[in-house]
Amino acid sequence: PVQTYDHTYDQVVSMGEILSTKIVNHYLKKVGINNLWIDVRDFIRTDNNYREAIVDWTATETLFAANIEQYFMHHSICITQGFIGGTLEGISTTLGREGSDFSAAIFAHAMDAESVSIWKDVEGLLNADPKKFSHTVKLEKIPYREAIELAYYGASVIHPKTLKPLQNKKIPLFVKSFIQPEEEGS
Repeated sequence: PVQTYDHTYDQVVSMGEILSTKIVNHYLKKVGINNLWIDVRDFIRTDNNYREAIVDWTATETLFAANIEQYFMHHSICITQGFIGGTLEGISTTLGREGSDFSAAIFAHAMDAESVSIWKDVEGLLNADPKKFSHTVKLEKIPYREAIELAYYGASVIHPKTLKPLQNKKIPLFVKSFIQPEEEGS
C-alpha cells in the first residue's frame, strides 16, 4: 500500500495496543492469573480506510464463528486489544473515535454476548455533559434509540457506532464508573 500519514499512524498506534496488552498478559500470568493473549487483528476484519476503518461485518462474524470458541475452551480470561483491526492483507487499521468501546460492541455482536459493560469516569449515562452543565441527571435505563440520539447530539460517553451493533442484537449495555465501581451505573 501507499504509505500515507494515516497508514503510518495506524501502524504505529496499533503497536501501542499490541505491546500494552502483551504487558498485561505477562503480568497477570506472573501473579498467577491464567489468561490467553489474542491478537484482535485476526478477528476484526476491516477495509483499508486508515484511522477510520470500516468493519467488514460478514468477514468478522465468520472469523469469530470459526475461531473464538477454541480460545475460551481452556481459558476463562482472554486479553485482547481495542481500537484496532486488520485488513484482508494483514495490515493494521484503527477504528476511529471511541474505537475501544466499539471493539467491545463488535466482540459482543459477533459472540452473541449477554451484555457489555463499559467503564467511564462518570457515574453512568447522563442527560448532559457534566463538564458543561452543573445539574446533570443520571439516566438509569434508556432505549437504544434514545441513547443513540443523545450520543448524536453531543453526549460524549458513548459513540453511536458503539450502540448500533448492540441494538441490532438487543445486547444490553451497562455504563459504569471506574471512580465509583460499587455504584449501579446505567
